[in-house]
Amino acid sequence: MNNKHQKWKIIFIQTLIILLFALIWQGLGRSSENIFFLIGTPLAVAGEFWQLLIAGNFIGNFFITGAEAVVGLLIGTLIGTVLGLSLWFSESAAFIAKPFVTALGALPVFALAPLMIVWFGVGFGMKVAIAVFSTVFVAFNQAYKGANSVALEYVDTLKGMNASRSQIFQKVIIPGSLDWVLSSIRLNVGFGLLGAFIGEYISSNEGLGYLILRASNLYNIPRAFAAAIGIIALALILDNIAQFIERRRYTIVQWISVPPQLWHR
Repeated sequence: MNNKHQKWKIIFIQTLIILLFALIWQGLGRSSENIFFLIGTPLAVAGEFWQLLIAGNFIGNFFITGAEAVVGLLIGTLIGTVLGLSLWFSESAAFIAKPFVTALGALPVFALAPLMIVWFGVGFGMKVAIAVFSTVFVAFNQAYKGANSVALEYVDTLKGMNASRSQIFQKVIIPGSLDWVLSSIRLNVGFGLLGAFIGEYISSNEGLGYLILRASNLYNIPRAFAAAIGIIALALILDNIAQFIERRRYTIVQWISVPPQLWHR
């Protein structure tokens, strides 16, 4: 009961903070036309948001950006995780690959955006490619760190049982690094959305990034904020999905490393 009371107390305080922020914003926006031009008001944003919903522009663009971010997130996380875990098999390969991964990971996504247009065109694939590039190195580093954080006594135990390296990898390394891998998914939610947004910002005629860019070009700040609500909503939805998966990590460990005969029925 105390936890439930604490939860509602936190929600109440958060709601008050949002209302206070909205009231201050509304007051500033109404204080002069110049300030309204720069920041709009919450009521103006709500009006533009409603107009986007009525016109049918918002929902379709919301799902387009969401699809770009999710596909890029999944592909980037999968590739990065597989490569990061695979380096456990060879310390020499990890030592050789480390500076290259660090250099590529430090490269700004915007620097590659023009090349992505040349390689993948201006359609859906280009946005996904940028989202993949934005997420793959985080997943790689998390998976590699997770593989190297597994306690040596577990590895030594399986070695003493004459287990092969592939068996050790499947039964110990993958389950032992799962927390790191799942945390990379949550970290990559923002990077995946950023990649999709950058792709739409560079060249697009659909998506939330396109709506924000178009509104900004027309100096319609409330509409730009209204479209940005979609980005925030996507981030919250994807983060909650990642949290749900993270809470089921023990089930995933069981599925990976425990024989089906021993599963709890």
